[in-house]
Amino acid sequence: MPSEYRLLDNLIVSGRGCAYLPESETIAISDLHLGFELYMESEGLLLPRLQMRLEVERIESILREYAPTTIVINGDVKHEFSRNTPQEWIEIKKLFDLLTSRGRVVVVRGNHDNYILNIAGRFGIRVVKSVRIGGIQFAHGDVEIGSLEADCTVIGHEHPAIRVVDSVGAYTKFPVFLHLPDRKVLVLPAFSPFALGTDVLSGFDGFMSPYLKGIKPSSATIYAMVDGTLSRLGTVEEVLRTASR
Repeated sequence: MPSEYRLLDNLIVSGRGCAYLPESETIAISDLHLGFELYMESEGLLLPRLQMRLEVERIESILREYAPTTIVINGDVKHEFSRNTPQEWIEIKKLFDLLTSRGRVVVVRGNHDNYILNIAGRFGIRVVKSVRIGGIQFAHGDVEIGSLEADCTVIGHEHPAIRVVDSVGAYTKFPVFLHLPDRKVLVLPAFSPFALGTDVLSGFDGFMSPYLKGIKPSSATIYAMVDGTLSRLGTVEEVLRTASR
């Protein structure tokens, strides 16, 4: 099973959970949602503090594999909508320490990133609504940004996944990339292991992003991530047809 698929000359999707732009040596990840465990504790659910370690391990593997000169975080670095929690301060500073030691970092502001400037400013990191690198535009996806004739707009926000159910009714979710070539849009999976969100097979009509309103199941191709590899499953329509047999 391959670990990469080339969608355009300058756009590759990786089983490590990132998009890669070879011409500009750029990698992009989305929806880290650091601080999630502390938020869940405030809601009465205790989770082991694993997220930061798991995400850093994956980021380090991406940095070794691609050696990027530019790193784009495409929204939702943090989880808490309002204040920066103590856990977020600690974890985001550790993340920015790592990334700024390896290349130029750009943060595309997501809907959870209301106070990210307080931390990013200490590292000289740009926080922007969108950024265009080569012919590829990055925007978080919660609001629509003009494409400026981009070859593709890469968004996050939706946390696309597929749910696979076994014979006894148990299920597992796998993060996916969702590519819409007709609309020149690529949706990145959530980088957080705790943020597997929209099941594209059952919740296809429930997308929140204005980039995805009114799309048809025949227009969106699924690339599923499994243990660092990537599998092209076909369009949503094709996968649903196969599953119904």
